[in-house]
Amino acid sequence: MFTEGTYRMRPVRLLTVLMLLVAALGVAVSRPSPAAADAAGLGGDYVPLPSGGALLDTRTGLGGRTGVVGAGGVVTFPVLGVGGVPSSGVSAVLIRLVTTDGTGNTYLRAYPDGTTPNGVSMLNSFVGEQVSNTAVVQPGSNGRIAVRNDVGNVHVIATAQGYFRSTVGGGGGFVPVSQNKLVDTRDGTGTTKAKIPANGTRTVTLTGGVVPATATAVLANVAAVNVTAPGWLGVMPAGAGNPANSALNFEETGHHSHLVSLPLSSAGQVTFTNRSGAAVDLIVAPYGYVTDSPTQGAGFRHLAATRLYDSGSAIANGGVVDVQVTGKLGMPTRAIAGVALNVTVAGAGATGGIKVWPTGGAEPNVGQVHVRKPYTAAGLVIVKPGTDGQIRIKNTLGGSARIIVDIQGYFTDPIPAVPVQSYAASVGVQAGPVAGASLGMVEYAYTDNIGRVLVGHQTDVDNFGSVQWTVLSGNEAFSGRPSLGVLGDGRVQVAAHYSDSDVWARTQTAVGSATWSAWADFGGSMAAAPAVTRLPSGTMAVFAVDADGKLWVYQQTGTIPGWRTLTDQDFVGTPVVAATRTGVRLFLRTASGTVTTAEYVDGTLSAWTDLGGTGTGTPAVVVYPGYRARVFVQSLDGTIMTKYQDAAGTFPSEWTSLGSYVSAGAPAAVLDPVLGRTAVVTRSPSGSVMLAWETAQGTGVFTGWSAAIPDLFESAATDPTIVPVTNSAGQTWLILFRNANNASRVYERQPVTALAAAAGRDLSAPAALAGLARLDLASIAGRVFAAHTLPAPPV
Repeated sequence: MFTEGTYRMRPVRLLTVLMLLVAALGVAVSRPSPAAADAAGLGGDYVPLPSGGALLDTRTGLGGRTGVVGAGGVVTFPVLGVGGVPSSGVSAVLIRLVTTDGTGNTYLRAYPDGTTPNGVSMLNSFVGEQVSNTAVVQPGSNGRIAVRNDVGNVHVIATAQGYFRSTVGGGGGFVPVSQNKLVDTRDGTGTTKAKIPANGTRTVTLTGGVVPATATAVLANVAAVNVTAPGWLGVMPAGAGNPANSALNFEETGHHSHLVSLPLSSAGQVTFTNRSGAAVDLIVAPYGYVTDSPTQGAGFRHLAATRLYDSGSAIANGGVVDVQVTGKLGMPTRAIAGVALNVTVAGAGATGGIKVWPTGGAEPNVGQVHVRKPYTAAGLVIVKPGTDGQIRIKNTLGGSARIIVDIQGYFTDPIPAVPVQSYAASVGVQAGPVAGASLGMVEYAYTDNIGRVLVGHQTDVDNFGSVQWTVLSGNEAFSGRPSLGVLGDGRVQVAAHYSDSDVWARTQTAVGSATWSAWADFGGSMAAAPAVTRLPSGTMAVFAVDADGKLWVYQQTGTIPGWRTLTDQDFVGTPVVAATRTGVRLFLRTASGTVTTAEYVDGTLSAWTDLGGTGTGTPAVVVYPGYRARVFVQSLDGTIMTKYQDAAGTFPSEWTSLGSYVSAGAPAAVLDPVLGRTAVVTRSPSGSVMLAWETAQGTGVFTGWSAAIPDLFESAATDPTIVPVTNSAGQTWLILFRNANNASRVYERQPVTALAAAAGRDLSAPAALAGLARLDLASIAGRVFAAHTLPAPPV
C-alpha cells in the first residue's frame, strides 16, 4: 500500500472490454488501396496493347462524339470493353491524348466520368497544333472517361496504350532502370546514325542491357528531334505490321517528347514509323520495363491528378529544384519504384528541354520534357524517387521557364506487413469542454491483441460508468500503442500504425462527440507507432520513425499535407513529444539504445543532444515550470534512470538511478498538480503497478518503489500510462492499463488525510459484483462508497 503526503491512489472503475464490441462508425479511407505489396499482392500489373486501342476521335465520331469540343466543353467516351481494354478488372488506363484544329491556346483535363475535375491539365496545345501527351486515367464507375477543353474549339483524339489491372494476373510489374538514352539516331547510339526518313521505319533492340530479354514492354521517354514537318511516330513490336495509331505527335519545329509504352517482340525489338513529310531524329530513354510475371516488379496505384509543385516564377537556365513526391496523398515514403508525373514547362525562354531524375542520383544524358519558345508543353514521366523521396528538376532549356509538377500515380514495391503487437499500452486524454460545460470529456484508446483500435468515450469525467466503447477500426488491422491529440477546437484525434506500415488517423466529428470522421491514410510506411500532438501554432503534427531510422513529421496543414524527413539518426521506436515555450521537444531511442533529444520549432529542428545511456523502450518525460524537462528511461538491466535539464536547458552527463528495482516495461511519469512532486509508475515482472515519488519538490531524489494499487489480485499485462484530468474536485491524474484479459483498469489519484484501507472485489466476479468498494479517505468518518457496476460494452 502506498501513502504519501496528503494524497493516496484509489481504484475507481474497471473499464471492461471482454464482450464483443460495436462495429466501426465508418471505415472509409482517403485513397483507393493501401500500398503494401507488389503487383502480385494488390494488382497494378501493366498490360500493354501492341496496336493501341482507339477510344475517341471527334473528327470521325469514334467514341460517340462528332464535332469539336467547345470552350469549357466536356466529351465522355467508353473505355472499359473498348479497344482491347477489358470490361472489368481495370484500375487505370494509359491513354494518349491528341488535340488538333484548335482555335485557341488551351489545355485538356482527363478524369473519371461522373467526378468533378480539378485544375490539373494533361495536355497543353496552341492554336492549330496537333500535339500529344500520355496520361494515366481511372475510368468512372460507368466505365467512361471524361475530357474537358478549356479554351476555343478543338478536336480530341484518345488512344489506349495499355491498362493497369485491379486484380492479380494478366500482366507484369514495373522495374525502374537508368534514364540514360538507349537509342539516339543523331550519334548512332543503339541504332544507325541517320534520321528516319519521311514515311520510313526504324527497328531497334531495347533488351540486352538494362532491359532484360524477359521484358514484355518498356515505358520510355520517346523524343522526336530536329523536326521540320508536322506528323507523328507510330510504334509496334518488330514484325507486327504497320501502326494504325500514333504514339507521339509533333509539330514542325523543335523537339517533342513524352512517355510512350513500347511493346516488345520476342527478340526485344520495336519498330518506329515516321508518319510525316520530312526525316526526323529519334531518342529513346527508358524509365523502366514491364516484367513477364505478375509476381515480379512493382504494382501501380492510381491517384487523382494532383498538383505537387509550381515554381510560380520562372526558374533560370541551369537552375535546379528538388521536389518531394512521396509521403503525400496517402503515399508511402519508401519502397516506391516510380512516380507517374506530368511535368509542364510554361513560358519557355528558349527552345530545349528540362531533365528530371532521382535526387541524389546521376544526372541523365538526355532531357525528359521538351518545349518550343515561347510555348507551354507537358510530358508524362516516370521517376524513381531519390533521397528523402525527392526528384530533381534541372532547367537545361537555355532560357528561363516556369515548371509545374502534377502526380497521377505511383508504382510500389513490396513493404512488409506490420505484425500485431500484443498488450500494447493504452492511452487517454481529456478533450475540450462542449459549449456551456466547464469540464471536458475523456477519451481512452488502445489497440487490442487482434489489431482492433478501440476508443472509450467518457461523457462525465466524474462518472466512469459513463464510458462508451467503440471499435473504430472495423476489419482493418492496426498495431502498437495509438496516440491521442487534442485539436485547437477541443476535438480529439487518434493516430495509429496500420498493418501496411502507414499511419492512419480519425478525428471526432465535433467536440464531445461519440462519432468520428472517416479514416485518413497519411501514408508514411513507418516502422513503429506514431506520436500525434498539437504544435504551438495550432497545427496538428504526427512524428514517426521509418525502417531506415529516419525521423519524419506530418504537419496537417497546407493544400497537400505530407511527410517530411527531419533527420537520420538511426532511431527506433515511437517518439515522445513534450511541450516547450515555442515548439515541442522530441525524445527518441537510437538503435544502440541511447536517448537523444532535439527541439522542433516552426518546422525547424535544432541540433540533437545525445543523452547517452543504453536501454530499451519508450522514454517518459515530465515538463516543469520554465519548460525544463525530466526524462525517465528503462536501462538494459531493467532499472529506471532519470535526467533533468538545468535552468540553461542543459542535461547533465550522468543518469541518476531510481534504485535497484527492475521494471518489466517502460515508465510513465507525471508532475502531481497539488504536491508539485513527480510520480513515476512502471509494471513489475509479476504484473504489479509500482510507484516511486520524489521526496520533495525539485529534489530529483525519489523514494523506494512500492505497489501503487492496494489490490493484491490486480495484475497489469500492459505498461501503465498516466492521464492528467480535471474533474469537479480539481486537477488529478489516472493510472491506465489493461490486464491479461484485455480488460481496462483506471485508478484515480485521490486526496487523503490519514491512512486507510480499501476493499476490492474478485476481478472474475459476475457483472453484478464487478467493481470496487472503497472508503472515502478524505472523510474522517470513513464513509464507504457504493460499489460501481460497470457498463458492459455493447454487443
